[in-house]
This record gives sequence, C-alpha cells and structure tokens, in this order.
Amino acid sequence: MRSLSGAVLAGGQAQRMAGVEKGLQCYQGKPMILRVAQAMSGLTSTVVLNVNRQFADYQALGYEWVKDAETYANRGPLSGLWSVLHRARSSHLLVAPCDTPSISSAAFVALNTASLAQPEKIHCLESDSGIHPLHAIMPVESALLSLTDFLASGEKNSVLAFYRQHGYCCVPWHCDSDLLNVNYQAQLDTSIPPSQL
Repeated sequence: MRSLSGAVLAGGQAQRMAGVEKGLQCYQGKPMILRVAQAMSGLTSTVVLNVNRQFADYQALGYEWVKDAETYANRGPLSGLWSVLHRARSSHLLVAPCDTPSISSAAFVALNTASLAQPEKIHCLESDSGIHPLHAIMPVESALLSLTDFLASGEKNSVLAFYRQHGYCCVPWHCDSDLLNVNYQAQLDTSIPPSQL
C-alpha cells in the first residue's frame, strides 16, 4: 500500500545567516520551517523536522523532530536525508529544505503525481533557475538502501550524485518564485508584504 509522509530539512549551520537557527527565522510573520511544513501537511500523513539544535523550540511548533545520526554527521544535506528516511514509516517520503518559505502545496502535488507514475524513482523539482534536488519525493526503502551504500562508499557529499546512483527524474515547475531560497538576513528584513507595513 502506498503511503506518504513528509520531512523538512533544517539541520545545516546557516553560515550565510551568521549561524542563527535558520528554520526558526520568521518570513512574512511565520517561522520559515513552519511555512514549508504546512505547505506539505495536506498531502502527508505526518511531517517530521530534521534539526540539530534548539529542539524544544522546534517541538513547540507542533511537529516531531529527528536529528542527524552520528554515523553520518558532517555529510551535508545527505546526513539529514538519511535520518528522515530511516525515521519514515511510509512507502514514500516528501522532503524540502526549510529555507524556501514560499514553496506552494501545488509544487508538492506535482512531485507526488510524478511519483505515482514512476514510484520506484526519486523525483525532484526543476525550474528555470535549475534543478532543486532537496525538493523531492522518494521511495523510502530503496532510497535508504541506496543512500547507505552511497555514504559508505566515501563519495562526495552530492545529493544529485546520490540521485543518479539510485535513479531519478526531474519534474518541471513553472513558478520560480515558489523556490526562492532565503539565505541572508536582509531577505528576512524585506519579507514583510507591503500591505502590512
């Protein structure tokens, strides 16, 4: 039976944002990670947050969390992907980074639709600005096995290299603004809609 859970990745160091806990930073009045989790929650049975600091603050948002496994620490986003795949109890897992707070539910629907047609593959979004590998849906069992082998092989910490090893497809997405990546404090400072100024 097919089932779908979700995970939002927020385990990075946020070096370009002076090391603050990026997922908890507010964008248009709401923590960025909460905006992403709510966008996927209508499609998924559960959503888990991948975090490595300030656990109580994240739990206060109403979601369970999972930290990076020590075995695969310091492998970049692959550490978080391994942890959420290992935690998942569904046939497929929808993932997204915390720093794209404008992501729409429609983008997640497009990923799920593509996965229904080819459930054995990983699917990720591709827009005019390029491939967005961390906006993806993947079959939990086979992806976890593939990622474990990939990490053990000592390959570089490349999400796309892992996808190529497993087998993946890009899903075209027409709305680049959905994929706005918030990396700097100045982007947060200017995120209040004009109607609320």
